[in-house]
Amino acid sequence: MENKMLTVEQAYKAMFYFLEHQYELTKSDEIGGLLGFMDWTLWSDSSTPADPAMWEDWLVAVKRAL
Repeated sequence: MENKMLTVEQAYKAMFYFLEHQYELTKSDEIGGLLGFMDWTLWSDSSTPADPAMWEDWLVAVKRAL
């Protein structure tokens, strides 16, 4: 796979899709609950997650990784 740069939003979605796949494999209640807070489809204006604190936590994680 070729290296590509992702936006912060694209990286968040990539993490969501990864966790969604893990949930499909394991049916883990913990992962399912986390996905519920992260789900983009629940965002009323597509600029914050179902749980806005989750987005803030994500931004902190991105800054830490950088």
